[in-house]
Amino acid sequence: MQRQLPSSTATAMAMPMTSCAGVSDSQVQVMDGSMGRLCMLKGIPEDDKLWSARGLVEEQYHEIIIEAHMEYIQAGSVMITTNNYAVQPNYYRRVFDNWQARIAPDTETAARLAVEARRRCQAEGSVRILGSLPPICESHRPDLTARFIEEEGEAACLWYYRTIGEALRRGGVDALLAETMNSWDEARLAIEATKDLGLPLLISMEGALRDEAMKPHPHLAGDIAEEVLRAKSQGAPIEALGFNCAPPEAILMALQAVESSGVGEHLRQAGIKLAAYANCNDRKAVHDAGFDVLK
Repeated sequence: MQRQLPSSTATAMAMPMTSCAGVSDSQVQVMDGSMGRLCMLKGIPEDDKLWSARGLVEEQYHEIIIEAHMEYIQAGSVMITTNNYAVQPNYYRRVFDNWQARIAPDTETAARLAVEARRRCQAEGSVRILGSLPPICESHRPDLTARFIEEEGEAACLWYYRTIGEALRRGGVDALLAETMNSWDEARLAIEATKDLGLPLLISMEGALRDEAMKPHPHLAGDIAEEVLRAKSQGAPIEALGFNCAPPEAILMALQAVESSGVGEHLRQAGIKLAAYANCNDRKAVHDAGFDVLK
């Protein structure tokens, strides 16, 4: 099954959520693509501090966010993700004195804008809204993430993920997507904070599985899959394991590692699907050096 995403988006299209073996068209579900880049192309100013959250904090840009969601739905996406990826402590406290008080309402706004886009497309019965649980500190930086968790403490991290999970639920999302997770420790905190909210969980790791020295290890994806299985056996409502925001080659290696380790079959038996959405931009040099949104 082939889907066409909006011609205005410059980033990677979302790949199928499905198992790697015996795939049929009826099993494939297509996600949306980049929201931040598409919204900037449609008129939201680039912002090196708030990034894509600029479109949430200034109401004049809400219509652009709705239109971007609608373009993905009209292009064939059956899952769209809320635009709150940048609503996180590390970005917000650089800009707002009252950053803690802003986290929940801005996140809820992101959910409501996605719900409105789906309503306008009359797609309530065919499109799911995934509420984004973003990296807590920075994308592609397991080193900074580890330091953030150590310095801030797990209780603060759990508060953050709980706060946005509850806000997304109030806003009307159908499931929660912990995406571009830098490490299993970060994913574990997102799961622990939200597992009892009554919403399915999709867990998606940064696809290269970089260590704190920025070295990629996609061959370790089977170990992550084992952790996901363990979390589900302990009651977390996990419905999918994904790999995202890395070159297609790295994500393919991760998916192959899940299968070659034998864990893929265990995932299928547990009802856990596989997801993949790659970044087709050439960002290797940036990620090897350590991604920095300010650069």
